[in-house]
Amino acid sequence: MRIPAGWPGPKPCRTLTQLAVLAALVVPPLTGASAMTPPPTLAEVAPSPTSGVALALVLLNDVSKSIDNDEFEMIKNGYRAAFSDPDILAAVQANAGGIAITYVEFSGKDEIVTVKEWSVITDEPSTRAFGDAVAAAPRSSAGNTALAASLRQATYLLTSGNFGTARKVIDIASDHASDFGRSASARDAAVKAGITINALPIVDDHPLGTINGQLTYSANSQRPGGIANFYRREIIGGDGSFVVEARDYRAFSAALKRKLLRELLARRF
Repeated sequence: MRIPAGWPGPKPCRTLTQLAVLAALVVPPLTGASAMTPPPTLAEVAPSPTSGVALALVLLNDVSKSIDNDEFEMIKNGYRAAFSDPDILAAVQANAGGIAITYVEFSGKDEIVTVKEWSVITDEPSTRAFGDAVAAAPRSSAGNTALAASLRQATYLLTSGNFGTARKVIDIASDHASDFGRSASARDAAVKAGITINALPIVDDHPLGTINGQLTYSANSQRPGGIANFYRREIIGGDGSFVVEARDYRAFSAALKRKLLRELLARRF
């Protein structure tokens, strides 16, 4: 083959020195300890901060449209008061390893929001901080009331986390008095997964108005056995499950404290 006239010939190959200079520009050399330290093995990775806790607790709170703004504020103030109460602070510190806790609000089936992510509370500052964060968070929704969907989401939060041998508890607070049997299957699935569900039903018996000349109250106080019976029958389940009833929203804080104490000190009874 004849070489065309004027062809300058092949481009010279880069020398090893030139290649080394280019490599240094792209990837700086490791120096000091980093040049000799191998990547950590699986055994050397720090364990999850939740793996040694005594209790993993999902606080599941109804914020549906049946709860007005004043009632919502009473709920939030109740959380702040409960998590700064001396008895609650002492109960938290009595649990070796601390408590893994998260706060979730729900209304409609597509309105289930983790407002406060998982935290580990171990002492007074961390416990107070959790209650303050819950109280300060704005309302996440105000739709319908999807009890069953919220229970499924809370179950997922507990079964997908790394909680070791901790007790796993869902704590649901709501003024909703019926869901036509939809929650029972969600409850059963949670119990099968080793989760206990406790409930704080709120008796919302303020008057709705006058019908045919008679003062009519909200439906949940009129159901057979009242709202608490619905939660005993359809919602709670698992080892040591219970219901603590709040007679109205003004009583929410005191009821929340009683319920939390039973959950935090469950192994002492």
